[in-house]
Amino acid sequence: MSNRTDTYALAYECCDTVLREDGRFPTIDAIRDRIGVNSPTVISRAIKDWTLHFANKHKETFERPDMPAVMLDTAVSLWQLALKEASKQFDEQRQQLEENARNDQALIVQLQQQLVDQQTQWDTERSQLSQHNEELRHTNAELATALAEARQSLSHTNAELASTREALSRAEGSLSTSKAALQAQESAWSHRFDQQHDWHLARIEEEKNAARQEHARTITALGRELEDFRLELATAQARITQLMQQLSDRHEHQLKWEADLATLRAQLAAREVELQAEKDKCRRLHELVRKQRRPAQNTPDKAAG
Repeated sequence: MSNRTDTYALAYECCDTVLREDGRFPTIDAIRDRIGVNSPTVISRAIKDWTLHFANKHKETFERPDMPAVMLDTAVSLWQLALKEASKQFDEQRQQLEENARNDQALIVQLQQQLVDQQTQWDTERSQLSQHNEELRHTNAELATALAEARQSLSHTNAELASTREALSRAEGSLSTSKAALQAQESAWSHRFDQQHDWHLARIEEEKNAARQEHARTITALGRELEDFRLELATAQARITQLMQQLSDRHEHQLKWEADLATLRAQLAAREVELQAEKDKCRRLHELVRKQRRPAQNTPDKAAG
């Protein structure tokens, strides 16, 4: 199938070449010699299609013999180009319109969803308002009942207020009498308080004087005790100074004794060294004496033998 298609394309293109070079319509032999393929059926079909295309192409030339063929070809090319551009613009506009339609459809769906949501919200709010109105009606009924009860209670309260006012008037009379008695009692208590206050002030002054005298005596006694303590302190300080002097003297004597003791110890050590040397000399002398005695003892023994 691919070979036949290639043969058809070669034969179709070769038709223009034969017409341009030979100045005559193409034939099977001319095409076969040029493309080098022996396929009369395919070449014949290509020639027929090319002839039909050539006839359609130059049909308007035959109808308009006064217009050159070149201009017709140019016009056809321009028309085809215009058709392509128009088709391209139409496709672009159609795509834009389709895109706008899709966007509008999406917007419509969104608006419908918003409308549904808003309708749902309105239904909810309507239900809430209905419930709230029902609650308000119930509250109004309760308030009306409470108002009636309050009016009845107000009537009882007014009656009680009238009786209370009468009792208050009687109580005010009693209060005036009690107030007069209280003022008289307050005057008596004030006079008694002034007398007791004066007595207490005199008593406080006497106690203050006695306390001052006792304080003065206490200060005098403490002064004497302080003076005695100072004398004892001076005596103790003098005694401490004397003891410190004695301690210093004894410390000096002790240092002197320690120095003398160290000297004596050094002398004793030297004497011990000398004594040890004398002992060593004595030991050597004893050994020498023993050595000298041994030959003398051996000689008598030999003579006796």
